[in-house]
Amino acid sequence: MKKKILSTFLILIAFSFIFEGDALAQNVSVPGLNEDVTIAKDEVLEGPYIATGDNITISGTINGDAYIAGSVITVDGTINGDLLVGGGVVTIKGRVSDDVRAAGGMVTIDGKVGKNVTALAGTVTFGSDADIDGDVIVGGGTFAHLGNIDGKTLIYSSDATLAGRIGKDVTVTSEKISVLKTALLDGNLGYTSDKEASVSAEARIVGAVQRTVAGKALTQAGVRARKGLSGVRFGVNLLSYLSMLLLGLILLKVAPRQTTAVAKLIGEQPWKSVGFGFLALVLAPVAIIILMVSVIGVPLAAILTGVYILVIGISSLFTGLFVGQKVFDLINLKENVYVMLAVGLLLVQLLLAVPTVGGLVRLLSVMAATGAMLTLGREALGRLKKHNP
Repeated sequence: MKKKILSTFLILIAFSFIFEGDALAQNVSVPGLNEDVTIAKDEVLEGPYIATGDNITISGTINGDAYIAGSVITVDGTINGDLLVGGGVVTIKGRVSDDVRAAGGMVTIDGKVGKNVTALAGTVTFGSDADIDGDVIVGGGTFAHLGNIDGKTLIYSSDATLAGRIGKDVTVTSEKISVLKTALLDGNLGYTSDKEASVSAEARIVGAVQRTVAGKALTQAGVRARKGLSGVRFGVNLLSYLSMLLLGLILLKVAPRQTTAVAKLIGEQPWKSVGFGFLALVLAPVAIIILMVSVIGVPLAAILTGVYILVIGISSLFTGLFVGQKVFDLINLKENVYVMLAVGLLLVQLLLAVPTVGGLVRLLSVMAATGAMLTLGREALGRLKKHNP
């Protein structure tokens, strides 16, 4: 009986993130109900905790996992579980006992993390008080590490600065790499870059330093890709492009305002869209699994699975329209949504075909489009509630 009650409770929590409605429990802050969310220092909540809003501050204690999305997020309290967070500006200064998964425009970790960290953002910073017990994976425009990492570290960025301690091997792919005098690397440093890394003579690197020239790596990857390219693969890519283009043209004909609104919102609120999409894409499988286990929720789980696959499948459509709009703006061409869609989709398709970069583009595309669709859907539901209270 307790398991059934818990399953029902978790289902309601998971769907409360997606659908606007009344608050279901003390540890749920539903979109549209709380523009600003604050948990005071003396507050203790039982997880799982879910919150979305513009400004979110967690200064208290959450006993369990936390799922948070918003514009400005500050976590300076204690989370006794995993933290999944996405938003424009994310700052983690407190203590997280398990894993941290963060995405946003700017992500700063300056506290204690008991296990692993994965961060994807325009700027990622591990401050001097950052203390991470597990492994780290970082993807971003700029990365700076000043604290302590006990595990292995994998970095993809355009500018990486290492000034703290890393307990195991470090692998970096970056245009610019700086290892400052305060750096202590207890393992090997392997990096891929066109430029020689700037390594201070005072920096302590216990293991070996090995460089791979980025141009050479890309050339080798290109040769392998050309060898592996076949008519079948080209046909699949072409079919994918034409299918998505056809679907986009239909949507622009049937629902032009809604379709262009999603693409426009991606440009206006890119990192907020990524944050909401990040949480939704992780929470949806959780909700599906819980519904499947509950047995009576199997039909709803099947519907949600279909929607989940559909959203992932059409995300490049909205991203393509957004890219097309940007291209037309840059070269001052007269707007034509159909041509913008065709051009933008082609550029996105080409990016998706690039090794490594394609995976990152697809991930960002899915998260941004999903977040934008959810945001617009939430706003539509809000308007509907006002007209039909």
